[in-house]
Amino acid sequence: MQRALLALALLLPATLALAQGIAVVDMEAVLANHPNTPNDRKTLESTLADYTKERDALRADLDRRMADLEKERAEAQNPMLAPAKAEELRQAVEAKLRTLQDDFRRADAQMQERTRTLQEMERRLIDRTSDEIEAHIAAYAKENKLDAVLYRNAAPYVRPELDITDAIIRRCGGTPPKKDTAKDGAELAPPAKAAPPAAN
Repeated sequence: MQRALLALALLLPATLALAQGIAVVDMEAVLANHPNTPNDRKTLESTLADYTKERDALRADLDRRMADLEKERAEAQNPMLAPAKAEELRQAVEAKLRTLQDDFRRADAQMQERTRTLQEMERRLIDRTSDEIEAHIAAYAKENKLDAVLYRNAAPYVRPELDITDAIIRRCGGTPPKKDTAKDGAELAPPAKAAPPAAN
C-alpha cells in the first residue's frame, strides 16, 4: 500500500508538470482579430466587386445579343419574304447563334477562372497570416516553457487559464474581443410580480 502511495506521489508532480506545459489557442479567433484581416477582407471584397461588375457586363451584352437574335429569327420567319431571302436570313441567324453559344461558353469559363483566382487569393492571404500567427505561438511557447499548444476546438474541455488566445492576439498586434459578461437567461432573477390591487 505504501509503495502504491509512493508511486502515486511520484507520478502526480510529473502529471501536473505535463498539464502546466500545455496550452490551447483558438486559431479562428486569432485570425479574425489579426491586424491583417480587415485589409485582407477589403482586398477580397474589392476584387469580388470588380469580378461581379465584369460578370454583369458580360451577361448584359450576351442578353442583348440574344434579344437581337430573337428579333432576327422572327424576321426570317416572316411569310411575306421570298423563300431565298428567308433561307438567307435563317442561315445568318444560325451562324450568329453558334457564335453566341461559343461566347456564352467562354464567358462561363472566364467567370469560373475568376472564382478560382479569388479563392486562391483568399488562401494565400490566410496562409500568410496563419504562418505569422504560428510563429508568434512558437515564440510564446518557448518563452513560457510550454511543451505543446493545441487547437482550442480540438479539446472538449480545457481550463480557462490554459487558453492563450488573447495573449496571442495581443502579441500579433490585435485587440482581443470583449468578453460577454451577461448572465445566462436561466440565471437571471424572475421579474417582480405586480402587487395585487388593494381591497376597497
